[in-house]
Amino acid sequence: MSNTPLPFRPDDLLAALRAARGACLPDAWLHGAQRREPRPRLRTLAALATIAAFAAALAACGSGGGDAPAAGADAGAGAGAGKTDGGVDTGAGAASGVDVTAVLQQLNAARAVARTCGSDNYAAAAPVRWSSLLESAAMGHSEWMQANDTLSHTGAGGSSVGTRVTATGYAWRTVGENIAAGYADVPAAVAAWLASPGHCANIMNPAFVDVALALKPGTSANRYGTWWTLVLAQPK
Repeated sequence: MSNTPLPFRPDDLLAALRAARGACLPDAWLHGAQRREPRPRLRTLAALATIAAFAAALAACGSGGGDAPAAGADAGAGAGAGKTDGGVDTGAGAASGVDVTAVLQQLNAARAVARTCGSDNYAAAAPVRWSSLLESAAMGHSEWMQANDTLSHTGAGGSSVGTRVTATGYAWRTVGENIAAGYADVPAAVAAWLASPGHCANIMNPAFVDVALALKPGTSANRYGTWWTLVLAQPK
């Protein structure tokens, strides 16, 4: 058996793979670890702005929030005709699996305080209100992530947050999405998002008016016990 050294270092190969994929490689892959109880994970999709006849996509990896969060931005065709639903519901959301009042208190308390998200400073922002249409989009995506055991902004049939929100009938000008898995409750998920620049920026974005958060519990077949989707939007 030859002991000839490899012409590259394993770390160099992993770096090349990361660059080729244009996204973060999972921690378990990078370190060869098999976790019995994976750390909670976060991902964020930055706001989608309506700009006709132009489309662009950007993805970036960073540290923090327990795993490398992925941030994305997309400018594309506007949503079709529809209506907005910004009424504030109270009590437990039957569809979303969360206490709507508690969610709004958490998010609006965060927005009421000026804060720094990474290198960007945000002034205090106006309160957001609950939207049952965004709730439908959020719950559908949490259910898809749980069913597929996948934390991703790309959902059923290759959908994006923009197409999922449009499908509910919500006519949006700007839309954003934060997702997470493995966090035990709403305060833990919101705190983790606020500690991660891209997720924090979505929560503090003054353009957003409507919001919904959905939780889908995992099963013994899933890597994570909870699957969270936060959708924020500005209506047309």
